[in-house]
Amino acid sequence: MIIDLSCPVELRGYELLHDDSGAARAYIDLFNVSDDTVSGYTATVRWTRDGTDESVNDYVSVDKIAIPGGGEFRLMLSTAPLRFADRLEMYFSSVSFQDGSVWKSGEGELVDVGESVPLQGEELDRLRRAAGEDAVMYPETQDDFWRCVCGRINPLSQDECIRCRRERAYVLGELNRKAVNMGTTQRKARAQRKKRAHTSSEKSREAEKRAELYTALMLIACVAFALISLFVILL
Repeated sequence: MIIDLSCPVELRGYELLHDDSGAARAYIDLFNVSDDTVSGYTATVRWTRDGTDESVNDYVSVDKIAIPGGGEFRLMLSTAPLRFADRLEMYFSSVSFQDGSVWKSGEGELVDVGESVPLQGEELDRLRRAAGEDAVMYPETQDDFWRCVCGRINPLSQDECIRCRRERAYVLGELNRKAVNMGTTQRKARAQRKKRAHTSSEKSREAEKRAELYTALMLIACVAFALISLFVILL
């Protein structure tokens, strides 16, 4: 799936239900990742069915809404032409804001994010104990983006997740599969290594400060000696 990383609205997930005839109804969870209030949007929804090349596109236009920055909202949509559709993709073409500004597709970086499979069961429970209840998958870095534990795709230039505001360095270093699943002994050893590294860094900074102070004192002493010598000569 190709997405525009600058799009202020993102598809977070969906639930699909089917009636007896195979018509699909989708409950689509959306999220306003911007700081401004969204008042409307237009998008294309592509319905597909696994194992076939069939697809159906629906054009969606929504207005008269007021979704604040960081707010979640839902779209209910149904389709009959493609029976037993079991997957959908959503491509936003424009997003309007309450202040009158409009975002349009093509303004940002386009990346192919591929397929992502959220964790389940005990592994998901372990990740959420370490990262929080909004975590859905292990983080990863690709050529064009990095993916947070909350599932959000972020540009490589972004130091924190656009959605959950977790820092990239922390997410990739502390919430990856290896770090989350390491045993108690390994975790303690890692904490000790970090503590030693921190202590060593503190000692280095203290040594640098002492060296700077010594240099400053020597400079002052030299200036004072020069002034005293000049004073003696003048006398």
